[in-house]
Amino acid sequence: MSVKDLKIGGFYTKSDLSEIFDNPNIKLVREGIYNQSNDLTFYFVDLVKEGKEERFHFNDFFEEDFFHWDSQTTQHINSPKIKEVINGQRIPHLFVRVYPKVKSKTQPYIYCGRLKYIDHDPNTSNPVHIIFQNIDYEDDTSNEDLFEIYTWKPHKIGRSSVVKQSKIGVISSQRISNYKKPNKTERSGLVISRVGQGYYRQLVREKWDNRCPVTGIRIVGILISSHIVPWSESNDEERLDVENSVLLSPNVDSLFDKHLISFSDEGRILLSNKITTEDLIKLGINDQTIIPISEGMRKYLKRHRERMNEKG
Repeated sequence: MSVKDLKIGGFYTKSDLSEIFDNPNIKLVREGIYNQSNDLTFYFVDLVKEGKEERFHFNDFFEEDFFHWDSQTTQHINSPKIKEVINGQRIPHLFVRVYPKVKSKTQPYIYCGRLKYIDHDPNTSNPVHIIFQNIDYEDDTSNEDLFEIYTWKPHKIGRSSVVKQSKIGVISSQRISNYKKPNKTERSGLVISRVGQGYYRQLVREKWDNRCPVTGIRIVGILISSHIVPWSESNDEERLDVENSVLLSPNVDSLFDKHLISFSDEGRILLSNKITTEDLIKLGINDQTIIPISEGMRKYLKRHRERMNEKG
């Protein structure tokens, strides 16, 4: 087998990799880097640095399809192996796990694919902080373990990062080229779960923490990434703006899509004249619901309410 046989989102231990590559040295690796060959490098990353808080910062995490990474403490930007990565002579392959152990059991890594050097923080050294493009990033992944890796951030465990450079909201050229416009059926709202497919849906899920803010449902497979202002009424920028979105349960999305409900700037649920509170309750929706509203959503909700009033 070769690195081409590794599956994105697949689980691998160092022992597994030793067998796959017929190299017993891999399972003996204690550091976060292993140079398998002249042009191939494995990066092993624990997102939660258990027992290492004083030595390591929480600077390893995904932001969009970019990966923030701190090198080993002995390395700087001019270290030979780092230079080889920057120059494209050596290809890092990324293996990530959230916790190294769960209930004293060592956890496998999840294979995230190839990395390409993008930038580094010039003010860092020993370790140097590098930003990579994750070439094999899967925007439309249905792998929940991989999605957990993509969306993990230090604040989820009450920690913080000292990273200065942010990639939040940066749309890579790779993502743009991979973006697929929805077909007619998807645009009509009949299969809205696939509208905003790829990185847009990924961003929507992350924004709403994989949860419908109205019902509280977390069954990701049924939640719908719905545009507040429909695709047909949005310009190119609005279609890809995560603020023009809400993640909804199917029954809530159907009402919202047909402008039978909307939300105020404070997040309170609003009813069209065509639906009653009794109808809402029968659908299992609390008429006193208030959802979190970000500043960027308000201009879209204003247009949504106007359409509801026009139809109402």
